[in-house]
Amino acid sequence: MMSRAFNGQHGRAYLFDGVVNVIEGEPNDRPMTTGKHTVRDIYCCRCGTTLGWKYDKAYEASQKYKEGKYILERHLLVDVQ
Repeated sequence: MMSRAFNGQHGRAYLFDGVVNVIEGEPNDRPMTTGKHTVRDIYCCRCGTTLGWKYDKAYEASQKYKEGKYILERHLLVDVQ
């Protein structure tokens, strides 16, 4: 995990370099609090639940570090034993 200092649509979110067991959706441009980004929603490969998104492109220079990284929203994750 790279950072816990993110927020998603449902509250606290985490930034990761990579994730596993997800399916990436189609890219689309989305206005966000930190500017315009091209993102792909990511889904659980088993149940299809939306888990967050992947940053494909950041249009603001200060946000370029997010490109290729993933956001997982805590509220959308399920703890497994």
